[in-house]
Amino acid sequence: MVFQEMNSRCQVDLIGMQSQPDNDFKFIFVYQDHLTKFVQLRALKSKRAEEVACNLIDIFTIFGAPSILQSDNGREFRNRIVEEACAMWPDLKIVHGKPRHSQTQGSVERANQDIENMLSSWLESNRTSKWSEGLRFVQLMKNRAFHEGNKCTPYEAMFGTPVKVGLKTSSFPNDSIEHLRTEEELQTLINTVNNASENTNSEIEDDSDANNNDSSQNDPPPEVKFETQKEDEAAVPLIQTDILSRQEQVKKYRMSAKEGLESQAKKMLKVSNLKFPSGKVGNTVKLRVPDVDRARSDPRNLLAVILEVQNEEFYQLGTKQGRLSHLYTRN
Repeated sequence: MVFQEMNSRCQVDLIGMQSQPDNDFKFIFVYQDHLTKFVQLRALKSKRAEEVACNLIDIFTIFGAPSILQSDNGREFRNRIVEEACAMWPDLKIVHGKPRHSQTQGSVERANQDIENMLSSWLESNRTSKWSEGLRFVQLMKNRAFHEGNKCTPYEAMFGTPVKVGLKTSSFPNDSIEHLRTEEELQTLINTVNNASENTNSEIEDDSDANNNDSSQNDPPPEVKFETQKEDEAAVPLIQTDILSRQEQVKKYRMSAKEGLESQAKKMLKVSNLKFPSGKVGNTVKLRVPDVDRARSDPRNLLAVILEVQNEEFYQLGTKQGRLSHLYTRN
């Protein structure tokens, strides 16, 4: 599935942390834009529809809501999540995505694996077990990491600019900003740098004017005023140019992300077709139970029988207990 606009399709998932709870928090809520791969993380106390929908609304009111919400990780992500979100925000209208395709499954599962590894490293580096506090830092680490498919970072694909971390990402040397505490100290540093730059430029101008006569060195005041007005009039077009440049930068990054998704989708579909052969009505298949829906004593897989094939892609399955409500793809 390839989209060329942000918020066309977003994916939600849960990472179960019941074996390592942080006080009342037992789940990690993962929200990912399908195009930009921009990730947002939240700590959840439960997988109840109300709590999940509340976090969705928090994201929607900042970044906007997607047209399609993809979710296939268990009961907590079924239509009642969308219904609960729409009940909290009556103006909202989104639809629930189809059962997960192989092209979309790999993306969210890789994101989950990256998040778990980054979180583990953060906990070890900070010598703490409070993973709920580390999620915001892991979120930034994930969004500023280069994405091979997009050929840029998720943050760049979303906003069209690299992540800024205050003065650390400025052109000032680290030893100059190490002891800065107030705006006045920052302004002093800026003035020092500007004065040094002006002195350098003045020395260059003096060298270039050494062969000119004295009369050419004293320009009349009206010309100076004219140049100043000229600069002021040019300020507005410069601002407009900067805005247009930023828009073009965002378009470039997102077009790169779209091309990367198309390339990845072709590779994933080829691998999926080789790994998962087509099933026929009457075949017995193994179905993995999502971790968030499985107790420790429950089996990891269910045996089911293919009852019906729809659109040559989706399978209706049944067990001894009856017909399963979801449609499933080959993977």
